[in-house]
Amino acid sequence: MEEQKGLTHIGLMVIICTVLVITLIGYAAFQKVKNEACRLVCGVNLKGLGTAMGVYASDYNDNYPQLPGKGPWAKELGFPYDLEEPYFNGAQLNTTRSITASWYLLVREADVSPKSFICPQSKQQEFLGENSKNLDLVKLWDFGSNPHKHISYVYHNPYGRFPANRKLPDLFAISADSNPWFDNGNILKPNTQNSTPQIIFFTNSKTWKLGNSLAHKPKYLSAKYGQNILYADGHMSFNEQPNAGINNDNIYTFWSEEENPSEQDIQGGTAPTGRSVENDAKSEEDSFLAI
Repeated sequence: MEEQKGLTHIGLMVIICTVLVITLIGYAAFQKVKNEACRLVCGVNLKGLGTAMGVYASDYNDNYPQLPGKGPWAKELGFPYDLEEPYFNGAQLNTTRSITASWYLLVREADVSPKSFICPQSKQQEFLGENSKNLDLVKLWDFGSNPHKHISYVYHNPYGRFPANRKLPDLFAISADSNPWFDNGNILKPNTQNSTPQIIFFTNSKTWKLGNSLAHKPKYLSAKYGQNILYADGHMSFNEQPNAGINNDNIYTFWSEEENPSEQDIQGGTAPTGRSVENDAKSEEDSFLAI
């Protein structure tokens, strides 16, 4: 009987399967390293913004960036972002103000690059300074005509009753990765399909995952849910749950009650449904990071 030479079909299949398994393991490891590296860059950028905010506060009586005027919080700036000389005591006094415009004060006055506002794991892109008047970056007032395409981080609402400043407790959250209730500057409607629920029950671990920033939503099993968070004392950390503020305050929601809030109200909170005065922090210990 003639001896068979070479690989059998079974042997060949074993080799192919082995190569595929090794390739998949290598790809998963590569993706994990890539995502961890992006998350690190995201955190470093946020930490740098915190340093710039401290520099800014030194020149503005310990207050963090807040666009001048008395107009309400809105998605869009109430005057052209390339208006050379806004009159904040007159024509622009009561026009609407965007949170991104307050962020932009760091570009104007603290030498921060627009690239620093981008988390590599988000869908936003660096603002390159395009404007109809060919003004320099430091002469503009917002990140273009659609600023939410150029900002990956949320900021404690500077136009509410309790804007952020350096006098806040150390563990007050002033900024973080994007709020899951916002999409390109739009507030998601309650109970829409596949959207984050309006109520996060702090005793239910499943809803916690839905209350985390989407910027770090895992694409592989070993990844972590969570968000980079910047605190009032300048330190930054990655937290796997959004109840990471003072007394486990949920950084992306606000309390429903001003006095004696329940534990659920503090850790779960109320998600934003609009930009009215009711959609705002209810205390100096209530973080509400928005965009």
